[in-house]
Amino acid sequence: MTTARKSNSSKQTTASALTRRDFLNRSAGVTFMLGAGGMISACSSEEAATVSEPSVASSDPFVPNIWVTIFPDETIEIKYSGTEMGQGSSTHVPMILAEYLDVDWQRVKVYILTTHSQSHGNPFFQNNLYTAGSTMVMVFSDKMKVAGAQARKFLLDAVAENWGVPASELSTDLGVVSHVASARTITYGEIVSTLSLPAEVAELEESDYIPASEFRYIGKDLLRDDVTAKSTGKAQYSMDVQVEGMSYAAVVRAPVENETALSVDDAEALTIEGVTEIINLGHMVAVVGNSVEATKWGKAKLKIDWSETSSFRESESQATLEQYKAAATDLSITGPVWNETGDVKQALDSADQIVEALYTSEPVYHAQMEPLNATAHVSDDGMSAEIWVGTQTQSLSVLGSAETLGTTHDKITLHPLTMGGGFGRRATLHQQYTDDALLISRELKRPIKVIWSREDDMESGLFRTATAQYMRAGFDADGNLTGMHHRVSAPNNLPTMNHLRWADAAPKDVITMLGSESTTYDIPNHQAEHVVQERGSRVCAWRGVGTSYTKFAVECFVDELAEHLGQDPMEYRLQLCHDNPRMSNVLNELKAMSNWGEADVPEGRARGVAISGYSRSLSAGVVEISVEPSTGKITVHKVWAVGEAGQIVAPKNATAQLEGNVIFGLSSVLKERITIEGGVVQQANFNTYPILRMSEVPELDCKILLTEHPSSGCGELGLAMIGPAIANALVGLTGKRIRHLPLTPEIVRAELSA
Repeated sequence: MTTARKSNSSKQTTASALTRRDFLNRSAGVTFMLGAGGMISACSSEEAATVSEPSVASSDPFVPNIWVTIFPDETIEIKYSGTEMGQGSSTHVPMILAEYLDVDWQRVKVYILTTHSQSHGNPFFQNNLYTAGSTMVMVFSDKMKVAGAQARKFLLDAVAENWGVPASELSTDLGVVSHVASARTITYGEIVSTLSLPAEVAELEESDYIPASEFRYIGKDLLRDDVTAKSTGKAQYSMDVQVEGMSYAAVVRAPVENETALSVDDAEALTIEGVTEIINLGHMVAVVGNSVEATKWGKAKLKIDWSETSSFRESESQATLEQYKAAATDLSITGPVWNETGDVKQALDSADQIVEALYTSEPVYHAQMEPLNATAHVSDDGMSAEIWVGTQTQSLSVLGSAETLGTTHDKITLHPLTMGGGFGRRATLHQQYTDDALLISRELKRPIKVIWSREDDMESGLFRTATAQYMRAGFDADGNLTGMHHRVSAPNNLPTMNHLRWADAAPKDVITMLGSESTTYDIPNHQAEHVVQERGSRVCAWRGVGTSYTKFAVECFVDELAEHLGQDPMEYRLQLCHDNPRMSNVLNELKAMSNWGEADVPEGRARGVAISGYSRSLSAGVVEISVEPSTGKITVHKVWAVGEAGQIVAPKNATAQLEGNVIFGLSSVLKERITIEGGVVQQANFNTYPILRMSEVPELDCKILLTEHPSSGCGELGLAMIGPAIANALVGLTGKRIRHLPLTPEIVRAELSA
């Protein structure tokens, strides 16, 4: 049973005020002053000092900082700056604030921000509202902690001042302040509506934070709000949106990027009942009607003559890979250094032995389950709009829409809705389907809902890029690893995803290069270099961004180095991680779970191991596989996986994230592949782009380690280790090393028979 949380403050009234800069640095808020109406307004410490009288009591809601509002009816509104796509952070981030404020979660209403607000933004993404990279808990946990504790302290100070008692004699319990000595209690709602409130937000001390031993929510697996909404049918997706006067639209885009519609024969399409207009916007043709079915049937009747001048008509998957491979291995071609430690050139030049290998990967598709769609209503003058869309970034949806219309972001009203999957697909500055709805609505001057078919999304998709990676390692005469050079031959992603971010980041592209840095292994001289190439397809961030292929190269290469030295791959990794106790702990847990090196592996099966990190999170996995040589089909029988992501807010949810990443990784490695011929994507739906079926999911033994390290993230945890673990196991099974992703049956069969 959780007891009341006592205030440890000895101050009877508020103490020294935070400066604006201090408070912004600590909780992304400001110092606040209470106005005559009871509302808190931003002010500097100097301005606050000029207010001699506390505010009067008010029935207005109380806003102690930019993250929380306390209403007289005991409702607590907590702002959430991200969006929800199944990861659960729309519950878990606000829950941290609720924990430190000490309120009943049943009284909490989470408000998802809808405007572009850099005050509430994610510092990993230029302070934009942006949900990606497993950053929400990592970035906002401290902000929520401070905001909750700050508001609680403010309320305690208000009671202490009004009752004339020391704040240290007060305690809180689920939104109620108690003074045991006088047997008095008062709720948070009563405080903000009946008491005079201090003029300032006081400086926090460590003792003002509720200790972990008294947590009600953190680490306790509170039921996620989005799960309840989805289970009861109350979750609102953009597909559910209905706007008065709305029409539907289906679009036809050029089969090859950068082509335009020269002419459109729409005679047959216009005969379809329910089709009202056909619009040629150059880069696309829109079929507008009063039902989804009408637009779909009308679209099938269009005859479009496309231009044939785009340079992307020369794009061929195999030729692109060959070009990337040639550039990766040509050391005369240099590029931006992503990460560097020591002097890798000197280390390799003086090495007693050199080991090298070349790895390749092909594009893959996001395969989010919800078809892409958006609804837009552009004003008659074309300079403002209202949009309804499932998005990973409120800020970019607003900024991109404003760019499309040639207006300012304050003219865009956004309704962010639940997403049926994101994985980076909904994180671009210009979300094509939203732009489609905006342009058609502007043309027709009425609300338009655009729904992409699966074929639209795949054939005009944004993909994880193809890559070639050249790995070189040097050893001294004693067999010590002295240096490693990791060259990633691939295009930039950021210029096409978000030119605003690229303007700040250039020439370093985190989407392409993440995971090539050496932060886990103790390698004295290391360099990760980006050999920049022209893209052969549309590109975009994909779950785990660059780690899904960079870790494939690194972890397969580490196995090759262990083989070169005649060492066990698990033990060699532990040796390389000797200066990283967190990773060593993960590996040792994995070794024990899988009984590595001691288990009796069934005949015809083999095991492989790999590790991966994402931001500050760590994971490692072992797979047990078999292969059918005649077909090349790999069967994964069991996966052992261990993850460590610091303090875990919701352990069961974190485990589910690890399991989901394992399955996502298995699907991409064993089945998924985008190929391009003459600039045209050859896959169109799940019959030509298969994904892992439930019946193909192996036995999973996944464990999240609970530690006191700062929270990081679980949204990509474990995905990147699956590919190399399978490839490493395949060597033990067949004696052949396949240095390529994916490991589809046709690719494996060809390699085994070569």
